[in-house]
Amino acid sequence: MNASIREGEFSEDAALKLPGFLKDPGGLLRRRWKWMLLVLLLGLGATGLLVRNLAPSYVGRATVLVTSQRISEEFFRSTVESDQLEKISAIVGELLSRQNLVHLIEKHALYPSPEGVEPMPMEDKVALLRANTEIKPDLTNGSYRPGSSAVVYAISYRSENRWSAANVANELAAEFIDTHLRMRSRQARLTTEFLRRELKQVEEDLAKQERAITEFKQAHRGELPGELQTNLARLDRLQAQRQSLALQIAEAETRLATLSATAQPGSSPAQRLAELRARYEEQQAIYTPEHPNVVAIGRQIEALEKELARSSDADSPTSAVAGVSTIEELRRQLAATVAEFEDLDQRVARTPRRQEELAALEQRAEILRESHREFLRKVSQAELAEAVESAQQGERATILDKAVPPNKPDNSPTKYIAVGIIGSIGLALFAGILLEFVDAVIVDASEVEQAFHLPVLGSVPRMQ
Repeated sequence: MNASIREGEFSEDAALKLPGFLKDPGGLLRRRWKWMLLVLLLGLGATGLLVRNLAPSYVGRATVLVTSQRISEEFFRSTVESDQLEKISAIVGELLSRQNLVHLIEKHALYPSPEGVEPMPMEDKVALLRANTEIKPDLTNGSYRPGSSAVVYAISYRSENRWSAANVANELAAEFIDTHLRMRSRQARLTTEFLRRELKQVEEDLAKQERAITEFKQAHRGELPGELQTNLARLDRLQAQRQSLALQIAEAETRLATLSATAQPGSSPAQRLAELRARYEEQQAIYTPEHPNVVAIGRQIEALEKELARSSDADSPTSAVAGVSTIEELRRQLAATVAEFEDLDQRVARTPRRQEELAALEQRAEILRESHREFLRKVSQAELAEAVESAQQGERATILDKAVPPNKPDNSPTKYIAVGIIGSIGLALFAGILLEFVDAVIVDASEVEQAFHLPVLGSVPRMQ
């Protein structure tokens, strides 16, 4: 039964397939202690050498406070982008630009080369300065809160010289403030200049549109909607004048015909008048005064008497010539009146189309006037915002804490010693395990079965 149980245990261990030395850590130490000790001593020696040759590293740290604008947005709206992430990214990009970093390196004589050693290239110095500089929100005192109106940023610089660390950190903080103010002022100025250009363009478009309206009104004078009532009144007057001239022409032609009839040979107006009067008396004797014949003869007598009153028998040819001239003049006046009437009637007919064209031009002009008023308002706001930014009454950055020369290096030897000891122990263990894989040993019966594929019949316990 014990054999069956042991065989079951062996089969179970074989199924797990764990290395034998993991089941016997003490045996691993007994077998590999020399090599592990050697690796441990080498690690500790390397750690000691590193700590001995380790140059002190000091970190200068300055903090900058960025606050929102001091004047309420109810009075004016800032034209500067207020997104914190984009703003700080732009400031850091300009702050860590090559030109600015070269100025810092030359000003503070950073990264000097020992005598007899070739100087470090400027590009390497710039890269090293950029790597040793860190700008990020200050999380040490919980001052950073997303969406907060006041944010604190920490600016740190690492150097082997404690004074250089503090001086460069303070220089970067001052440059941060200058860059912040310069970028906001520049953005406000560029916004104002852009709005002024747009305002000027709208003014030019509006002036051009108003000139187009003026030229349209001049080109279509007499066809404009505002002249419609005047034109209709003129049409009525011309119509009355045309009728009056036609009536005058008819009367003149009647008079001319009467003169022609009375100017026949062997008769005179006086004789004709005497004959008409005698005939009138005869008709009165026969008919009543209202009879048509009596009335017609009476009218002829009246017309002939008027004609005789204006001229004598000797003036009849002159009167006829004057009558013809009068008729011709009246006909010329009638023709001119008809032409003027027809032209004015066509203008009135074209008035609806001109009204639509003028309405389109004026609608475009009104849109431009509205844009002009809007840009005037925006330019006024932009100029106010630019003045506020120049007076530093908008968003403002100030140095909260200046960097002071640190008393202790940031790279403490104790930390490196602890890391070296832990790493050496880890390397020693790794070396022992690696040797177990390279130079394997059989630890228990299960490994015998795995290696030779034969069952174990018995085992002898370790002798003490």
